[in-house]
Amino acid sequence: MNSAVAVERLILAIYWLSPYAWIDALLARFEKRGDIDRWRARRYLASELYIALWLLGALLLWLGNGGLAAWLIWPALLRVVGILTKELGVILFGRCKVTPGRMVAATGRTIVLALENYFTAALLMAFVYTQAGVFDGAPAAADAQLGTGAALIQSLSIQFALTPAFTPVDLLSWSLVIFHAGFAFLFSLIVISLFVSLLKIGSADHD
Repeated sequence: MNSAVAVERLILAIYWLSPYAWIDALLARFEKRGDIDRWRARRYLASELYIALWLLGALLLWLGNGGLAAWLIWPALLRVVGILTKELGVILFGRCKVTPGRMVAATGRTIVLALENYFTAALLMAFVYTQAGVFDGAPAAADAQLGTGAALIQSLSIQFALTPAFTPVDLLSWSLVIFHAGFAFLFSLIVISLFVSLLKIGSADHD
């Protein structure tokens, strides 16, 4: 088994940890039985609702961080990993997507949904920073974690500049920042590749 196959299998394994994967698989079965257009439209709608609900959920987690249990960082981190692996599955292998086949053609819809996922990850990581890690140079909330506003600044700084606004002071904090920076770097490459693909399609249509 070569490395590409191993990566593809790992991506698919993480993808199947998502409830959406099971919902889409069920809808895909109905699609195969007939009326493809109707069931395909429902699969598209399901994917958009799932992404939108996670965006709303991430916003609520970030805003309500003070009264929430710290263990919620684990599903938040799993969702961040899931966002990255799904997009990598689509871009690299043509997997984890509604349309069949291994070829990927970017559309405006694909890019908008990817950007929604990007901001979902920013809010989820902002929530994580309110619950875990210790950072120097910012007003701290309880237990020395970042407050709501400072956590969002930290998250956006890493996602847009790959640099923390507030310096981590222990191993856990550095691990979170490095994980987040790695996500931001890889996801930026994914979005750029989607834009390039969309421009190529537009150029071909012009020709």
